[in-house]
Amino acid sequence: MKLLNLVSALGLVLVANIASACDESCKREQAEAKLGKKFPSYLSLQYCDGLKRDFMNIDMTSLQSYSSKHFNTKFSGPIRNIIELIDQREEWLGECDEYVTATRSERIFYDQKTTAAVFDQMAIIRKELKDVLGGVRYTSATGDETKEIVGEKFEALFVAIDNHKNLMHLKGKYVYQ
Repeated sequence: MKLLNLVSALGLVLVANIASACDESCKREQAEAKLGKKFPSYLSLQYCDGLKRDFMNIDMTSLQSYSSKHFNTKFSGPIRNIIELIDQREEWLGECDEYVTATRSERIFYDQKTTAAVFDQMAIIRKELKDVLGGVRYTSATGDETKEIVGEKFEALFVAIDNHKNLMHLKGKYVYQ
């Protein structure tokens, strides 16, 4: 009889845990109620993970190529395109960061420190490129060093992304390229 009561009690606990389990849609509804806002229907953890992965791999490769091989202060069109790319990715990643924070209690780049570092570096690059479009140039006795200075700003973003990838690898969460 005691065994039957024990099995019944364990069964009730298991059923209660399953019933109280909350999937992503449940967490979305809870977050929307708590924040008093509705998230766009396209936002999901899978979408945000894919967006982050594309940013870390595809966009970073493109930005590395641009900053090291193609950056030229004489051509304003490509600089505007990079500013627009950074603005767009910052907006998309920011939207995902808000969603991930609300539904998973994490940040888009896992924690507050790393997420802030990535967004801060994006803002620094955007400001630097806007200044270059406005005519700012860095010169020294050896000549125009604008490319090197802007390259350092890009490199800081690349380091922030690499730090995030390394953190994820240490936690057993692989970032595929």
